[in-house]
Amino acid sequence: MNFKIATRIFCVTILLLSVYTAINLNSAKAQVDNWKKYSDPAQKFNFLYPYNWAIKITHDNITGTTEVILKNPNSTRAQVSILYNPNEPTLSSKTGKPVVPSRALTNLENEISVDYVFFNSTGKFPHKYSISNQQSASDVVDYEKSEGKPGKMLIVFAKINDKDSLSLHILIARDSFTRIYPMYRRL
Repeated sequence: MNFKIATRIFCVTILLLSVYTAINLNSAKAQVDNWKKYSDPAQKFNFLYPYNWAIKITHDNITGTTEVILKNPNSTRAQVSILYNPNEPTLSSKTGKPVVPSRALTNLENEISVDYVFFNSTGKFPHKYSISNQQSASDVVDYEKSEGKPGKMLIVFAKINDKDSLSLHILIARDSFTRIYPMYRRL
């Protein structure tokens, strides 16, 4: 797989699926024709997404966690997941010092890796991708959820404050990466 192509896909996708914090809610306007705008009911974040993508929203009233999953109707294995987590456990520090986003991202990757048959963090892009106006860290992961279904995942982790986080996960099947590329380039 051409890593340069992968980088372009992720960069364009991140730019077009920008996640805004409450600070930017008043100035956020739909800038892409025919795209829909999702606004979190708690007004913690919002973003634009293609009008034909399926959206699934779950909110846990006990923890305050909100997860939004977007699925591309033209692909069975391409999806974007946005997770707002108040009281993010990976931001907890035993020393009392603030946890930097890159450390929290490593902790998050360690937590989610147990759900995969294969999970290889590249560690190549710690600061390449970010969520608007937030301290962020990012990484590209090679993964395999079940035997014979490898993929690539971009994870962008943003520290909203010392307790809250917002993370973006973009998953694409590795075997269809170059076939799907032209569609993502247009996003």
